[in-house]
Amino acid sequence: MAAVYPLAAAAAQGTVPAATPVSFFGEIRARSEWDRPGGTLGADVYTYLRTRLGVRAAPAEGVKIVFQLQDSRVYGVNINTAATNPDIFDLHQGYVDLLTARHGADFTARIGRQEIAFGNERLVGPVAWSNTGRSMDGARVMIAPTGAVAGKEPWTATAFLATVNERGRHFATTGVPAGTPYPADRAVLGAYMTHALGIGALDATLLVDRGATYRTFSTSNRVTADTRLRAGLANPIGVEIEGAYQFGHQTTTAFVRQSVSAWLLGVRGGRFPAAGRKVSVVAGADLLSGDANAVDGSYSAFNTMYATNHPFYGLMDLFLDPAAATKDQGLVDLLGVMTSQLNPTVALRTELHRYSLQAGKTGEIGWELDAIVPIKLSQAATLDLGGGTFRAGASAAGMGLGTAGYARHWVYAQLRASF
Repeated sequence: MAAVYPLAAAAAQGTVPAATPVSFFGEIRARSEWDRPGGTLGADVYTYLRTRLGVRAAPAEGVKIVFQLQDSRVYGVNINTAATNPDIFDLHQGYVDLLTARHGADFTARIGRQEIAFGNERLVGPVAWSNTGRSMDGARVMIAPTGAVAGKEPWTATAFLATVNERGRHFATTGVPAGTPYPADRAVLGAYMTHALGIGALDATLLVDRGATYRTFSTSNRVTADTRLRAGLANPIGVEIEGAYQFGHQTTTAFVRQSVSAWLLGVRGGRFPAAGRKVSVVAGADLLSGDANAVDGSYSAFNTMYATNHPFYGLMDLFLDPAAATKDQGLVDLLGVMTSQLNPTVALRTELHRYSLQAGKTGEIGWELDAIVPIKLSQAATLDLGGGTFRAGASAAGMGLGTAGYARHWVYAQLRASF
């Protein structure tokens, strides 16, 4: 629990105003990884360190302020600009909440740099596994019934707008030839809604991504709609079904204008984790559409947008960007997950994934087996021990994952302490 301290405001005209409640929160997280890709590449050992320190303040009724700094680094690397192991000190979050109640609902306007997580984070999430995480610069409006318990609301609604890449004349990092207009800023806007049902819950996400430039594509404008239904998760047998459709247009490096039409389907069924449940077993599949010819006038590989992809598609992160990893051919991931609560402080989670391509040469990519042992050391500290093994199939070579039968291994230990 965050410590709370009164912060007295400056005296005015000989009187001291009421103190402003201020609380501090933070974490230190260290993760060592051993990666053995196999083949001619030797094993490597490295350690990430992430430090976060934040302040919350409520200077007046209906106003809250959050300010959070973050330092992200790799042991022994003082200057490093690689995206996978940066040495960065930055503002992770800095926003103000304006709160009011109207007509039986609580309204919150959050303005500034902030983490955003929608549902299971299939499309939008803060990427907690990453050593830097993700935060967005923009504004969000959140609505919920007055007095509802967080996480148990009968319904919620959220709308947001964020600037992803400022490319205008004042702050663009690169110039343009004289007489040429600057490109439009990349921005994302969207909405997220939840609704409790008698059998479970329904949520929906709508994203509009404008002016994106990624990989070999530019001027990408896409709309993504996603719906997820959860039913009976606390029952002996439950189910979760999710579907998404993506459409729009983009341009290739050869200046071919493409129409975008892609889809995603996720299905889970079985005995889900629940309070007091010692063993859970869930099986399912994730299907992301692909494109056998990604350079013609149409494009059908699903892009996971601003997702937290680490919990999906295997913990080794071989498919952290499924469209890029599969060369736009899409992914079929058949999976099984078993979780066992060994005792009040130790659990075991195992995952088995079988990967194949969705389009083109739809051969097997390979198999991955993952295991995690979370250990609760105290109320403030946890230790995670885990790892994975991937065995390549016939289609793996085309994605740089090794020839058939090729094996790669990865293990990690992560210590996190927070207050």
